[in-house]
Amino acid sequence: MSILGMDPQTERKKLFEKVGVQFQEANYQEKIRVSELCEVTASLYKTAMDYASLLHQFGLSDKLKSHVSELSGGQKQRLFIVLALIPNPEVVFLDELTTGLDARARRDVWKSLADLKAKGLTILLTSHFMDEVETLCDKIMILKKGKSIFCGTVQEAIAASPHEKFEDAYFWYTDEEGRK
Repeated sequence: MSILGMDPQTERKKLFEKVGVQFQEANYQEKIRVSELCEVTASLYKTAMDYASLLHQFGLSDKLKSHVSELSGGQKQRLFIVLALIPNPEVVFLDELTTGLDARARRDVWKSLADLKAKGLTILLTSHFMDEVETLCDKIMILKKGKSIFCGTVQEAIAASPHEKFEDAYFWYTDEEGRK
């Protein structure tokens, strides 16, 4: 396996500089401010992006002095995207990015991701929301018990199933009883 043509086992340090990661759950010190968290994150990278401009891009400029614990769910998720982008990565991994968000916050995050994708960033997104996958992903992989059972486009997944809607096709692929 390789990422950006590098072996993650032997070229970890080089790869670290080119990959951003957002975790599904993140726990930070209760009293850490947005600016402090961004500064600490930036200090880990040789060529960090200007976090102030990223915060502006994601509508968080006014939250620099706020404690992370005071942010709404949508603001936290946008902050976590900012943190993943600080290293100016070529690839970013986003894990269950919109879990727990209301519909408006989910759409705002989707727009942010679409903008990043349009700028050429490669995004690997883990999601259990099929509408999100359908909207955001060019190529998908469906996993069952940790193994790939489908790889292709949403349209190909639908075409290879007996269903017309992607969510139904997804359940067909992953259901124990539903397929051979």
